[in-house]
Amino acid sequence: MNLQDTLYFPGTAIASGSQYPLYLLCPTLHVLQPVEPEEGADAAAGSADLFINHGFCQVHTPCPLGPDRKRFLRLIDDIRERKDDYAAQLSSLTMAAMTAPRQQDEDTPQAILSSLLGRPNRKSDKEKEDPEQDLWQARLVLKIGEILDREEEEIARDLLALDEDEQSLFLRLHGEDLGAADEDDNLLADLIDLKARVRQPAAGIIRNRFRAWKQLLVNGDLPDWPIWATHWPDAAEIILDAYERRRGQAALPAGALSLPATVGLTGDEAFAAVAAFRKEHAALTGELLAALPAPLPAALVERWQAALEQHFPADQFGRTAVAIHHLAGLNISTLLGKPGPDEDQGTLLLVIADLA
Repeated sequence: MNLQDTLYFPGTAIASGSQYPLYLLCPTLHVLQPVEPEEGADAAAGSADLFINHGFCQVHTPCPLGPDRKRFLRLIDDIRERKDDYAAQLSSLTMAAMTAPRQQDEDTPQAILSSLLGRPNRKSDKEKEDPEQDLWQARLVLKIGEILDREEEEIARDLLALDEDEQSLFLRLHGEDLGAADEDDNLLADLIDLKARVRQPAAGIIRNRFRAWKQLLVNGDLPDWPIWATHWPDAAEIILDAYERRRGQAALPAGALSLPATVGLTGDEAFAAVAAFRKEHAALTGELLAALPAPLPAALVERWQAALEQHFPADQFGRTAVAIHHLAGLNISTLLGKPGPDEDQGTLLLVIADLA
């Protein structure tokens, strides 16, 4: 298997310190975006997009909005600016997205979406489904998810910074030397504090975001990537359950690895650390990927752990667990409903989770 490319799901952006460690293991990450970039726009800017500019990450828009792009983005901006006005409707939409319609037309996801878009709602369940409206709904769910993810992390960072300011003031008042504290020793503590402050989406919301993401995947003209990766075990469980029902057996375990819980709390810092690791250990990463989908040899895993410890000591950068599953004989895209051959060489599924 050519394991150079990894599809990240169901997230539609990689802009968090807890996501960046995937770049250590995956030569190229691919991300599906609900809205295409503006035509003729310059290369991605900003620290988080250093990974895109240097070829570590590629973004794809399976179902471009085309002439409707500006109207959709105006709706997203309106949602950001008028959160209170939209709160009840967006809550209902997110929780009910892609699920069966309710008895009252005004409470269905379609009715909520129609209200937001200013479109007339379908009056009867007997009427044909509107694929374009379903795609709008999927995009809306995913963009709202992006907004919530970013805001949760921003709020957590602000609270963390406030606590650090209070602690610094306390130490100054007591005449203690702030320079005596080693900043590297505080990185893991800051990371743990940050993770504790970020509210994780409920399992039901993850499933709905996955369904919205799948809507884009199935309707897009995309290649079949050999590796899929997620930080949300609830999303991976949907795929693993579907595979077991389809094949009559569970996915095959292909080993487990560790990754740092973070590679830096800012995009610039993370990019520099990732680039240094990839340059020094490109051969080791290639050996790991070449060994899959067979279970990873213990000696190879130990070399990987030693390389991580050299660049990202566990007592400073923490660790997450990467469980590797081999969905033998079946492509995940086909499993999710995208037209394709029933038999395939299979796909690897990486599930990244915090260590207990």
